[in-house]
Amino acid sequence: MTVANQTTFLNVYGRKTQLLKGGEGPPLLYLHSAAGETDWTRWHDALAQQFTVYAPAHPGFALSEGLEEIDDIHDLAWHSVDLLNAVGLEQVPVVGFSLGAWLAVEMAILRPALVRRLVLIAAAGLHLDAAPTAELFLDDLDRLRRLIFHDPKHPSVAEIFPTSPNDPRLLLWLRAREATARVAWNPYLHNPKLPRQLRRIACPTLLIWGADDRLIPLAHGEFYAQHIPGARLEVIPECGHMVPFEATAECAARTLEFFQENEFFQENTMPG
Repeated sequence: MTVANQTTFLNVYGRKTQLLKGGEGPPLLYLHSAAGETDWTRWHDALAQQFTVYAPAHPGFALSEGLEEIDDIHDLAWHSVDLLNAVGLEQVPVVGFSLGAWLAVEMAILRPALVRRLVLIAAAGLHLDAAPTAELFLDDLDRLRRLIFHDPKHPSVAEIFPTSPNDPRLLLWLRAREATARVAWNPYLHNPKLPRQLRRIACPTLLIWGADDRLIPLAHGEFYAQHIPGARLEVIPECGHMVPFEATAECAARTLEFFQENEFFQENTMPG
């Protein structure tokens, strides 16, 4: 099933911002990864079965502008806050993948009133000495494919990943890499202050991880789950970093089930 969708452009405080939107139902914000999945995919379609999905392209990705004004993850988080204000959304469920999950964490800390529930899939943002994040900025496409997919021959590889130097998507992929480096080169894919801020996340939080994530090891998911009040971690076997694409149906089912839960969330730690 392919849900009707459209791409429009917003002016977010002077920044031309590409916005992909599709589906019916209550709004959901999707924050994409460093892979720059800014076109409609099976993953967006799965979320849109129950939600109206708002999927902006971060500055520097796809046709979004304003990268020159972004110096770090906090600038990117404030841009996302401004985008929600521009669209007129608050108290929305937020799904973030990898870089987008890190962005969702920072946004939930900065403006908790905007985020109703949080799903973090293979989230960047941490540095663990015992389980360091692998090198993402690789020029060798074959090595990168083996790094981020459990099965480098999975059908989803061709769906979202440049498969050769002649692939017309390569230019967008390089643009996405440049934009990622802007916020995640130094310090590399993490915020040193983030661990002690995780206690401030005040919404129900689900973490989803691939058991065979070779880019951001499962230990990062365990750390997030231990330090975000009330969070839980669910692991998908035989799956690498690209969880929403290698395990689309299972990842979507767990996400939608979490959003449908009716239990009340009680904070374990008061912000302070």
